[in-house]
Amino acid sequence: MSTKTTTPKATAKPVRLTSARGEKISAVEGLHLTPRMRTVLELSKDKSGDERRKLIKAQFVGKTA
Repeated sequence: MSTKTTTPKATAKPVRLTSARGEKISAVEGLHLTPRMRTVLELSKDKSGDERRKLIKAQFVGKTA
């Protein structure tokens, strides 16, 4: 009879997608934030999603393509 040795499984911790991690992922794809958008995101860091979307949308109102 052979005995099986078991190895302890690594506990999988949930990974949070933070802005820093998102930036690293985007950098690999060749994308980066403009200084203007970086400022908007920093200013809206503690705001709700709706408030952040309003601030971002306000940056593009009146802009023509």
